[in-house]
Amino acid sequence: MRAATSPITPLKYVVGIDIAKDTFVACFGHIDTSQHLSFGKETSFANTLAGFTALLVWTAKQQIGAAPQWFVVEARGVYYEELAYFLADNGQALSVLLPNKVKHFAQSTEQKSKTDQLDARLLCRLGLERALPAWQPPTPALRQLRVLSRERQNLTQQAVRLKAQRHAYQHSYQPDARTLDRLATRLQLLSQQLKAIGQDLAALLATEPKLARKLAYLTSVPGIGLTTAIVVVAETNGFGLMENERQLASYAGLDVVQRQSGLSAGATRISRRGNVRLRTALYLPAVSSLRFNPQQMAFYARLRARQPSGKPGVIAVMRKLLLLCHSLWKNDCAYDPHYHPAHCLEKEVAPTS
Repeated sequence: MRAATSPITPLKYVVGIDIAKDTFVACFGHIDTSQHLSFGKETSFANTLAGFTALLVWTAKQQIGAAPQWFVVEARGVYYEELAYFLADNGQALSVLLPNKVKHFAQSTEQKSKTDQLDARLLCRLGLERALPAWQPPTPALRQLRVLSRERQNLTQQAVRLKAQRHAYQHSYQPDARTLDRLATRLQLLSQQLKAIGQDLAALLATEPKLARKLAYLTSVPGIGLTTAIVVVAETNGFGLMENERQLASYAGLDVVQRQSGLSAGATRISRRGNVRLRTALYLPAVSSLRFNPQQMAFYARLRARQPSGKPGVIAVMRKLLLLCHSLWKNDCAYDPHYHPAHCLEKEVAPTS
């Protein structure tokens, strides 16, 4: 007589979620004591409060034990935010992953096709195979900081384009006075709105002394002004999504990419696949620090001694400023120009474009 097989005991449940504007696809899976992965049928839900509630009911029906349950979602765009806050408010364990981390995991698998269902299963598998960090929702102050920061960036870009448009039209043949007046009125409105945003930011920092203090630590770095510090903190949610400096550099698109195969070796460059707002905000501070920060000037000079072009040096300074901001924020301290850490950036491959 054959002995009865013991029931499989799940060690962890994971719900992988691929989310879009109106709907999201969830895949429920578990890993058991024999390290075997099991996946259920993918199910779609509306990206609404009713859909979020239905998701919790659906996952509760899938469980057959008291193992811990995690939700895994990719931080792509803003469509995941309402679900993430809903799950956090309901005491659910949640991991919000940067797109580059998900992409690297996908490349390690044999999955070649890409659908919403397959992406949900991929996120589920990632959560089952890896120990992922728990997502900490940004504070209301950080959320408001990001809203105001992005609004100011957008209005500033509109103002720059409008000024160029007005300048070109002023120097055209017989410009119409009424058109010039309308362009001037629009510029004035943008100026007023930018001023209002500045007042809102000042009011926010006045009510958040801890946030204001930590931003002041970032502005203690020569070349980093308050506007840049706000963008850096706002776009990284207070560096909450990054586990280490390498992830932070990749998130900003300042990670180095090298192409080499056999005897063929292409020029190293940065990926440019990260947060363009963050990368743009760091360019002028990097250039400014090369005039006023002796440490950055010396760092740049050492890179120029090995590179014929100055652009890779500026990119390396941008990266170094970002990592320095991360260090000051995490350690809750001001910049010390006499502190000389190991020159880890200089040991890496410098980009050439």
